[in-house]
Amino acid sequence: MMRTLRILATLVCLTFIGWTALHAAGAAATTDWPQWGRTSLHTSAIPVRGQSPTQKLADITYDPFISQEKAEEGGELLAHYQVPLVDGNNVLMEFKTGNYVPCNPPGSGRPYPCGPDAWNNEIWNERAFTWQSGVLVESWNFQSDWKPEPNTDSGGNHFDGLAGWEPVFHAALWNGFVYVPGAGGTVYQVNESDGSLVTQLNPFGSIDTNRYVSGPLTIDANGSLYYNVIQFDPTNPWSVDIRGAWLIRIAPAGQVRIASYSKLAPASCSGCGSQRPGINVAPAISSDGKTIYTASLAHLNSGNAFMLAVNSNLTPQWQSSLTVNNGKIKGSITDLSSASPVVLPDGSVLYGVLTPTSDRGSMIKFSSTGQYLANFNFGWDDTPAVYSHDGTYSIITKDNHYDTGGPFYISQLDSNLTIEWQFKSPTNFEWCVNAPAVDKNGTAYADSEDGNVYVINQGGTLKGKLFLQSAVGAAYTPIAIGRDGKIYTENDGVLFVVGQAAK
Repeated sequence: MMRTLRILATLVCLTFIGWTALHAAGAAATTDWPQWGRTSLHTSAIPVRGQSPTQKLADITYDPFISQEKAEEGGELLAHYQVPLVDGNNVLMEFKTGNYVPCNPPGSGRPYPCGPDAWNNEIWNERAFTWQSGVLVESWNFQSDWKPEPNTDSGGNHFDGLAGWEPVFHAALWNGFVYVPGAGGTVYQVNESDGSLVTQLNPFGSIDTNRYVSGPLTIDANGSLYYNVIQFDPTNPWSVDIRGAWLIRIAPAGQVRIASYSKLAPASCSGCGSQRPGINVAPAISSDGKTIYTASLAHLNSGNAFMLAVNSNLTPQWQSSLTVNNGKIKGSITDLSSASPVVLPDGSVLYGVLTPTSDRGSMIKFSSTGQYLANFNFGWDDTPAVYSHDGTYSIITKDNHYDTGGPFYISQLDSNLTIEWQFKSPTNFEWCVNAPAVDKNGTAYADSEDGNVYVINQGGTLKGKLFLQSAVGAAYTPIAIGRDGKIYTENDGVLFVVGQAAK
């Protein structure tokens, strides 16, 4: 989808009764793709070789409202979706049910509430499938009471709130359990085997429906759960300051910590509103588990934004402004993006921002102590993959030139964010991936608006591709790979599994 973006237009510690001590540090290694970016580093790298895209092995519709959603937005699908979660023969994906309330005519916003202003009439589910004799068979469905943050102020006013971009509903797997976002800042713990409820995790003790689990859940290598929560004004969520924003940590033994973003981030500029996380930001965790990385913006001024490092006890470690390098980059966080921090093998951290002079944005690299190191002139809606090799690493990212109508590349950068190679779209369609995947050989996996999923060799040559379905106007979506090398991708509200037929 050619995105001429409408974008440019305290600490509390308590014990939670009911959380069971069920985590094991080794469990992460046995789960193929358990969360956004695969691990809490968000590198989207898996130590297996991916299969060749020879044929479709499965296709299942997870969003039945695609045609109505696109009609509201002039043919474009403005939504963010969960990455498929893969654990051996088990595959989990978000599924939407309930009712879609169309506007009349589509895109008019009337009669209010309709279209994206009525998306709370839809229901978000986590649905599990199992591979049986080469077929994905549904095994259970868990219905959540989670709802997305509101699109506009009451009455459909303040249209530049979320501008129709649906926030992500994103679960995570750990040690035989599924953690599913719920209403009021809560998370449901569900048995992976049968979808039965274990408990509802509620750090706040009560449920306020103006409080939202915001962005994907993250689980670190030791089994601690991290996520963001924002509480909005009930009538004017976008033109009035928020009521609060928090980073939550629930440790394996059950301790709950809550840190207010007002304590983690520097004070906002006058009239800018309180600091809060970006709507779709998933916290990233350092490899030693001692640092949490997240991104914060002033609620009423997205240009007053920071990269934050937080200690494991949720006390501030450092804050770096996203206006960096002597003012040469003026980064802002947009709630229409799904970019999340990525922790690199040398301990530094990447994050993609928007910039006022280009809808390509910028990818900024900070050291583990918060110093600006480098930038690459693309970062919009992108959580890049990281390929470790030969004592160093490379970064694989989409590189769409929207403003000139192309070219559109998958680019590999070295550790200094200098281009190593590029693969140009052979059809001059943009890359519709927001989190590419990379396998143990450095082979990259990405989907395109031309309707194909592409597999790209190291060096930038084509290994293979497979047409899935027409994808013009489709959403930016992530890719996952299973331990057997199957490729899990998404296209226009459909989950596709691609690979080679079993012999």
